[in-house]
Amino acid sequence: MKSFMGALRMVLLLAPMMAWAGPHYVASRDWGSFIWLSTWLDAGQTYTFETRELTGSVPDTVLHVLRDRNGWSQVAVGDDCQGATRSCVTFVAPDSGYYRVWVRAYADGRGGTASLYRNGTLLLSQQPFGGVPLLFAWNAKDTFRASATSPGGGDHLLFLLRSNTEYLQHDDDSGPKYYPLVTATSTQNVGTQRVVVGRFPGSAGTASFVHDEELWSTIFDDNDGDEDGLSDSLEPLIGLSQNNEDSDGDSIADTLEVFGNDGFSFSEWSSPTARDLYVEVDWMQHPTNPYLTRQPYAGLVADAAAVFAQETGGSVRLHAFIDGALPWHEVVCYGSCANGVDFYALKQSAFSSANPERRPYFHYAMWANRHTSLTSCSSGKAELLGNDLIISMGCFSSPSIQEQRGTFIHELGHNLNLDHNGNDVPGQYSVVHDSVMNYRYQFAGVSNSGWHSYSFGDNGCAACGSSPKAECVSCRDGFLGCGFPGCGSCDCDVGEWGSLELDFSDDGDADDGASRGSKRSLLTRYAPDDKGGPARFQPRVPHEEPSLVRRRDDVRRKRERLLSRGRVEGRDFHVSADGTLLYAECL
Repeated sequence: MKSFMGALRMVLLLAPMMAWAGPHYVASRDWGSFIWLSTWLDAGQTYTFETRELTGSVPDTVLHVLRDRNGWSQVAVGDDCQGATRSCVTFVAPDSGYYRVWVRAYADGRGGTASLYRNGTLLLSQQPFGGVPLLFAWNAKDTFRASATSPGGGDHLLFLLRSNTEYLQHDDDSGPKYYPLVTATSTQNVGTQRVVVGRFPGSAGTASFVHDEELWSTIFDDNDGDEDGLSDSLEPLIGLSQNNEDSDGDSIADTLEVFGNDGFSFSEWSSPTARDLYVEVDWMQHPTNPYLTRQPYAGLVADAAAVFAQETGGSVRLHAFIDGALPWHEVVCYGSCANGVDFYALKQSAFSSANPERRPYFHYAMWANRHTSLTSCSSGKAELLGNDLIISMGCFSSPSIQEQRGTFIHELGHNLNLDHNGNDVPGQYSVVHDSVMNYRYQFAGVSNSGWHSYSFGDNGCAACGSSPKAECVSCRDGFLGCGFPGCGSCDCDVGEWGSLELDFSDDGDADDGASRGSKRSLLTRYAPDDKGGPARFQPRVPHEEPSLVRRRDDVRRKRERLLSRGRVEGRDFHVSADGTLLYAECL
């Protein structure tokens, strides 16, 4: 993907006529920072601005001076200065006021750092400069935007130029979520037009670039084999499959990960080429006793995300959000119960109330006191191959960071179709199964690193005679087992990282049991964007939990699947008496 996009950018830079023929989309990348300085100038005075002391592999600046008089215009511009790649420009200020000095890189890869001088006086020392010019033609009313893809980051600017030096337009934050959005005021379909993208000074992050008129006309054509709303001609350009509406297999449609929406922007957090896993965390807040409040520690999100980033090399990316407080209840139950509150009733009112469009794709974690009964000291209970989990550490007087992190990743593992691998009987915890799913390591971390990680299966198997376990687990050959010949009963390590299942409904999408309808109907859920863009995704809201009949059907289907793959009911998973819940219950 990276090599292809690099080649595509070279085509855009070196062969503009070829670039005109294709859709103008550049996937997430670092565009580099601009120097973007506001300075007061007096009318009639002569000013010389220069870049000096350039650093970088092949640094080359271009310097523009702009003025806003009820609309921006260019006062002066300078490219090469005295035969060097630094820039200088001398001009007489036409009126008094604030001017903008914009320093950018001449081309992709020509950035670095530079010092900025005015009339020989240093204004800025060794500031980074960059930006990427993209060459293609456009028509009046075409739109251009850069959407940040780094979580919460990336303040970008976007400029339109005729040739390399003639300024036409620019924007900072007119678009959705304050991203830059430019609507072309004139047609530029001859010569070497440029759109230049870069970051505001001091900001960090990545962004994707979209030329809407060209791109959207390509998206909504009939040449769309997988009917995901992205045409067959577009998908290879951005590394996606022409035959799969979910190219990376994370149960979030490619269209949503590429374009997002105006509420919770999946395009900001997601990648269509890496599996993304989303979790919302709410917690119980005691009305009078802060020591009983069950709020997770502040670093949980970063810590858990780091586990996934390190162990999967970024192929599975965890995005957890600590959201809000819930009314206090001593006990939470999956369904109604004596002395407790129904988990699903609380979820219906509290889960993503501000961003309902994210509900079908998020797991929901409730940080509670106890689950099931007033006498239970279980640390948690989670749906197996599901999207709901309870962290219940009421019997821990002050749960440590280690205990909280380990329990969260453990219970989330059940949602992802991991069980205890037989390591849930007191006194019979394996030292072979190097996983947070093994009770020996849930709180302390796995034996080789202290890291709260799932297993890669590296430790293989140990025969019953040499295992420290009093009762060895079945290998379950053909599923996650060791595959050791003749090991009908052995203490197994399993390759859990390679078997995570993000489809918590087990139906090909992360839609929590609700029917998505036909694929083509996805195209009908686009409407004009009231924030400036040509179209935006329309989520289905409000979200509702599936009916009891649907939940029982889902449990029946998942139970049959688990049994067919060697799981043992009553040991590896449980089914509630009313048949509406398939779960794992933990110490």
